[in-house]
Amino acid sequence: MSVSRRDLLKASCAVATALSLGSSALRGRDALAAEEGVPVVGQDEEGKVADWQAVAEFLYGEEFWYSDPFREVEGLTEEQLFWVPNPKCLCILWQAGHIAHRERTHIGRFLQGVEQDLIPSRYEAFGPDWCSVDFGPDWCSVEEMRSSIDSVGEVFAWVRDVRKESRAYIASLSDADWHQVPAGSEFGMTVAQWVFLTTVHAAMHLGRIQLLRALLEDEHDRPC
Repeated sequence: MSVSRRDLLKASCAVATALSLGSSALRGRDALAAEEGVPVVGQDEEGKVADWQAVAEFLYGEEFWYSDPFREVEGLTEEQLFWVPNPKCLCILWQAGHIAHRERTHIGRFLQGVEQDLIPSRYEAFGPDWCSVDFGPDWCSVEEMRSSIDSVGEVFAWVRDVRKESRAYIASLSDADWHQVPAGSEFGMTVAQWVFLTTVHAAMHLGRIQLLRALLEDEHDRPC
């Protein structure tokens, strides 16, 4: 699949709408959309609601680099995946595992209502409780995380399985489903909002992987 700037712009516009960005941000995106000849945010040429499913399949697909952690860790050794610039940092492997942890929580719990056996206990090391900003009692060191998981290969297999489950869920949605607020949804958010918010979360942590890799390989001026 060849990803064009037009496709990326469409996806960006859809995410902006789904997350209800401020009016100034939307106006800026609408202006760029008009310049590129792309429909107004969230609508097609006939004024119909955008095809959320097609956009989601694109964002969760392997061709969209800001949703695929494996592009950013390719070629790294196990020791490099666990490397941190100082003892209070979270390593590259944690960032990749955390992307999957939150994706499974957002889609599995908030949207599908799964409560039992949602995330294997050995991968709870990738959850938010282990990265408290004040480095309190829940803080997880690299050594603790390493002892919690089975192997790097198994972690990556789990990350791939989580994405596979997400794609299957997205493929199952009807047009009406995207506007529903599931019973388990936090903050009264719709299916569309959770699906697209999750890709934004993934992109943020992929940026952190890029930064850590640049520090690790001593290429501080490397563009993202």
